[in-house]
Amino acid sequence: MVSEQARERALRRGPGFWGFWLAHHGPGELERCYRFFAGRRPVWICARCLGVYPALLATLGLLLAVEIQPGVFDMVWLFVLPIPAVVDWGAARLGWSAGTNARRTITGVLLGISLGRTAELNMRDPMQAMVVWQLAILLGVVVAVEIGAFWKRKREFVERNRPVA
Repeated sequence: MVSEQARERALRRGPGFWGFWLAHHGPGELERCYRFFAGRRPVWICARCLGVYPALLATLGLLLAVEIQPGVFDMVWLFVLPIPAVVDWGAARLGWSAGTNARRTITGVLLGISLGRTAELNMRDPMQAMVVWQLAILLGVVVAVEIGAFWKRKREFVERNRPVA
């Protein structure tokens, strides 16, 4: 039986170095993860990644087994399916919405399906234009959101440390 003090110490400590591979969130953001205990040790798993990786692997495996020719439907696979995950992530990153783990997991599944198709298309025809465009757009959104989050944190820091008159 685990003592309550040991459990509290482990929770305060956070995921640690090896746990960071599953959670990749610091102690201040662990609400974005599912938590369970393996004996005395808490284990955190990122909610979005829990949707992304199984969906990506399942989609990739299915598409490698049953080849679907590239077509117009790929616009949905590559450009529409990621939108909910990107919007949810961006809103949380910018502090507009806290989101929920269930939403993160569901949007992660959609993103995983999209990335599974992306990987399959790239494996069959490397550097296909649609894949390059998808990845470029996703990268552009990530950079824009991170710049916005940086400036938001900077403004908040300046306001917190402004001398009181």
